[in-house]
Amino acid sequence: MDDCQVGLLGSVALDCDEVLLSDHAFDTDSSKILLEAADSQKLRFRLVEWLARSLNRKVKSERKQAIANTLDISIRQVERMLNHYNEERLRETAGIERSDKGQHRINDYWQNYIREVYEKSLKDKHPLKPADVIREVQRHAVIDLRHEEGDYPHPATIYRILKPLVERQKRKQRVRNPGAGSWLAVETRDGKLLRADYSNQIIQCDHTKLDIRMVDKDSKLLSWRPWLTTVVDTFSSCLVGYHLWHKQPGSHEVALTLRHAILPKRFPPDYELSKPWIYGAPLQYLFTDGGKDLSKSKLIKAISKKLGFQCELRDRPPQGGIVERLFNTINTEVLAPLPGYISKEEGGAERAEKEACLSIEDIDKILAGYFCDDYNHQPYPKDPRETRFERWLKGMGNKLPEPLNERDLDICLMKEEQRVVQAHGSVYFENLTYCCEELRSLKGEYVTLTYDPEHILTLYIYRQAGDGASEFIGYAHAINMDTQDLSLDELKQLNKVRSNARREHLNYDALLALDTRQKLVEQRKQEKKERQHSEQRKLREKSKQSSNVVDMRKTRAGKSTSKAEPMELLPARISPEQLKPHYPAPVPGISKPAGLLAEEQHNLVFASSQTSKMAVPPPQISETAASAPSSEERHRLIIPKNQTLKGIW
Repeated sequence: MDDCQVGLLGSVALDCDEVLLSDHAFDTDSSKILLEAADSQKLRFRLVEWLARSLNRKVKSERKQAIANTLDISIRQVERMLNHYNEERLRETAGIERSDKGQHRINDYWQNYIREVYEKSLKDKHPLKPADVIREVQRHAVIDLRHEEGDYPHPATIYRILKPLVERQKRKQRVRNPGAGSWLAVETRDGKLLRADYSNQIIQCDHTKLDIRMVDKDSKLLSWRPWLTTVVDTFSSCLVGYHLWHKQPGSHEVALTLRHAILPKRFPPDYELSKPWIYGAPLQYLFTDGGKDLSKSKLIKAISKKLGFQCELRDRPPQGGIVERLFNTINTEVLAPLPGYISKEEGGAERAEKEACLSIEDIDKILAGYFCDDYNHQPYPKDPRETRFERWLKGMGNKLPEPLNERDLDICLMKEEQRVVQAHGSVYFENLTYCCEELRSLKGEYVTLTYDPEHILTLYIYRQAGDGASEFIGYAHAINMDTQDLSLDELKQLNKVRSNARREHLNYDALLALDTRQKLVEQRKQEKKERQHSEQRKLREKSKQSSNVVDMRKTRAGKSTSKAEPMELLPARISPEQLKPHYPAPVPGISKPAGLLAEEQHNLVFASSQTSKMAVPPPQISETAASAPSSEERHRLIIPKNQTLKGIW
């Protein structure tokens, strides 16, 4: 082996050592390995969800940078994923969903025609197979519309359009009414069949507008009608919880209803409830309709993820027959005998407005008494030998469920994003000052407020921890209002009345002060004018005393009374002929000096040049020139006979 081969082997060995002893060989950070082993789609979804929960701009900016560094992408890509998350297009398992998902790239005419052909066959009780529909589409395109081959939809496209229709028809044939048979079953929108085998397994939620008119505390008719949100157990048809609201419920009202259903019930003593009431969280499913407040609510999804149940949508309205039947029962058995009920008879609405005398608190007390003491303890419709409450208790194993911690259900409360802690551990919310001892050391920091709108005088204080989780700090109570209890609506009404009274008072004070200022300004202006006038009068009197104007006027008046001197008037208009020079005739025997004669000749030449410019024939020296008028005669005013002096001027 020669020296060249030895050198080559040494270089190869050196290269191998460099590869083995690189920086990666000494790296002790396992985060990269964890990121590579984790599911990339789930990781992206969790990080973007963490970013969406940012409380302020500063935290959001820091989290964007952290996500960009973790995923090794740009901040613009992070913002794009956040937009997809807000638009419900970012999925946990499949990444970003296409915006045209579920849409077919054919003309609307063919889509409608394919559906009409298949649905018409169902109505005729002779359902067509997909292949038959394809042949019908081809016949219609070639024979009726005179299209060429390829101008109509492809068979694969027709199969995709018919697939959901065929699956729905199969489910209708397989699934029976959820209320029929010895066991209960409900069907979801994606075709799953859910069977209720025990209590609180499948909880159904829905809301309705009650047919009753109400009045306020001053006995004035309200323009709105109450909305009722109910949570019903599918296994026993017991009502687990409800929420009465003055406007159409959204996701926050549904969350409050779930909180009322999950926690043990606490009603005031004046409600006079004598029988037990059921409670508990959904153990497997929350079954709802396809409303946006339930189907696409991020809040409901967050609650389900925290409490461990799934949200499912019902396929058809009959699948929610248990909860819909309850609404009809409330209208017929509870509200119909009450004053203000809107009956379907002619003139029922006008009669309800005249008879209305109940407030929303009265309606809430009536419904609570009916649900607790009557409805839940009525015989179960499918087995009258036991009541709804007994069937529910039997489905729970003859024991009450373990109540959840209220702190785990604070996610169901309404949230006010942030407040700054003031002096002495106080926060300001809705014109009230709340105090919390645990906040004394957090002056100047941001905290998150959550509250129950039915009991607004107590707030739940949270602080954002470093890992993105919320840390419960304590309770904040309204100062000097320990013996009272107000709802959010009552507090807003009090604030409105107080604001109107303050505004009216401030307006009167402002107008009164404005009137005073205007009077003072006018008085000072008048005083200034009077002072100026007095000073001017003094100056005029002083000038009169030291002035000889009067003597001058008297002298001028005396001169005017004397004989007037003749006034020299301007001559009349002179014609060009009168501009001829007039020279006195030479006296015989007298000779003029040479200088004087030259001057006269110069004047004569100048006059002749002027008259030539005026297109006047040259002057002719005649005998009349010798007799030139005197200066008095030349300046005498010449007035024509047909004019007067006034007319000339």
